[in-house]
Amino acid sequence: MMKLLFNMKKIYQHNYDFRAIVIFSFFALLTSCSDTWDDHYQGLSNAENKSLLQMIEENENLSDFLKVLQNTHLYNNNHRTEITYADLLNDDQSLTVWAPTNGTFDVEDLLKQCRTTKGDSIVGQHFSGNHIAHTLIRSNNASWQQDPMNHINLFNNKYLYVKDIPSLASIDIPANNGLLNISSSIVPYTYNVYEGLTSLSEASHIGSFLKTYERFKLDEEASIQRGIEDGKKVYSDSVLITENNLFRMFGKINSEDSTYLALLPSSDTWDDVLDEAKPYFFYGTGEVADSISNYWKNLLLMQDLFFNLNEQVSIADSIKSTNYSKFTPEYNVFYRPLDKGGILDPDNIEKELECSNGSIMYLKSWPFTKEQLYFRPVKVEGEREANIIQNNECTFNYRTVYDSKISNDGYLDIVPRNNANWTATFEVANTLAGTYDICLVLLPKTVSNPYSRDFKPNKFTAVLNYVDKDGNKSSVNFDEELTNNGETIDTVKIGRFALPTCNYGQQNVTVSLQIKCSIQSRQTKDYSREMYLDCIYLKPVSEGKENEL
Repeated sequence: MMKLLFNMKKIYQHNYDFRAIVIFSFFALLTSCSDTWDDHYQGLSNAENKSLLQMIEENENLSDFLKVLQNTHLYNNNHRTEITYADLLNDDQSLTVWAPTNGTFDVEDLLKQCRTTKGDSIVGQHFSGNHIAHTLIRSNNASWQQDPMNHINLFNNKYLYVKDIPSLASIDIPANNGLLNISSSIVPYTYNVYEGLTSLSEASHIGSFLKTYERFKLDEEASIQRGIEDGKKVYSDSVLITENNLFRMFGKINSEDSTYLALLPSSDTWDDVLDEAKPYFFYGTGEVADSISNYWKNLLLMQDLFFNLNEQVSIADSIKSTNYSKFTPEYNVFYRPLDKGGILDPDNIEKELECSNGSIMYLKSWPFTKEQLYFRPVKVEGEREANIIQNNECTFNYRTVYDSKISNDGYLDIVPRNNANWTATFEVANTLAGTYDICLVLLPKTVSNPYSRDFKPNKFTAVLNYVDKDGNKSSVNFDEELTNNGETIDTVKIGRFALPTCNYGQQNVTVSLQIKCSIQSRQTKDYSREMYLDCIYLKPVSEGKENEL
């Protein structure tokens, strides 16, 4: 927990600029260079007429480093090129290299990894690219070294901070294309939160889901254009941005300029919570039902595992996950998280992995309930016109009223035609396969006119339409005539029902509720056919409480 508190302290000491983070930088090295290329990379003056590669080749104590450079390749648009990191150090660019001496790393293990495309990419990112800077920086610059938080952007787009520069045996040896430093240890590679979750084997149960939605996109502004061939732009320096559709929910957890916290349950714990959630996400027996279930089940279980520490006010009081929205302030926020039983209870933290942009906390047990994450109340706002899919013998007025007791500051005024009984059917989206109490929240006439003395209640029945486990349309009739009190805001329970299939996140909404006014002509003096509907409300019934009223 001390690391977390240290990160929080840094938030108030430093200003972070939020910009798109480039994850990989790639070069297509050319024998002839354009003016753009020459302007961007300028060689060193008054240096020996030797490249960085030649200087490394001549130093027997750097032979292991040379072997790795010769066997790791650069990638362009996520495809391996024939250009190695050794080629890079022989090119006409301005680079800074921290070369570790023999015996400071396991050269055989790295060379073994390089025999596969995946391993080659990993070694290039984690090792070769981690010892090369894309610009010149003098390690003996005293003024630059005064602030330990000063940093330089490495070739793999990691930050090398002053405090992390390894002990150097030789400093700022000039070559015709850069500066060579010889170090007695490697430059340590630190995962960012996203890399940790998608690279570490102990996080694969979370990382594999994240990785599925990973894409790479060319950053044209950061890339260097060489020219145009066949009507298309050609880049000598292609910079790719890692994109992931899940970042919209989990935050830019790959951003080196941010400070994130990720909670990581154990693989066994994750299997348990997936098993608990499985019956709630039964989408039927269609061809893609399992994949839809897997997507939403994982997404909703993971929605509160990520926190942007830069956006917290006081972590001792509360913490908001990256999925927090001001439109649903009751969710994705956790109060007194550091207290006993809180989601950041120190006693529930197995260990903490410090990352380059925050930390990953390994959990001993699952700190959430299904009611917090997915088995939540379902609310259908009466005043939202799109929710009405069918009506008969009535018209609608959509009204706004600012009252904290009224959902979403609005309601639907259902007005009968010719004083007739009417029906209105509403879509009920985002339901799970679970048991709900189906309710209507009805308002008194005083909502629109505080001087009204029309306290006549409504009287109605209802029909719930749904899809059964075999995909067939079905319905349940709640024949009992129900009434509200007409004088106050009243939540009327229509009935309890176990929906057999899940419809969460689907455009084709399969659940609807039909309300049927049921007032006989002789009852109009006691009941009103005009209804003020605040919302339809489905309240989840927790497992083991289905028989409780």
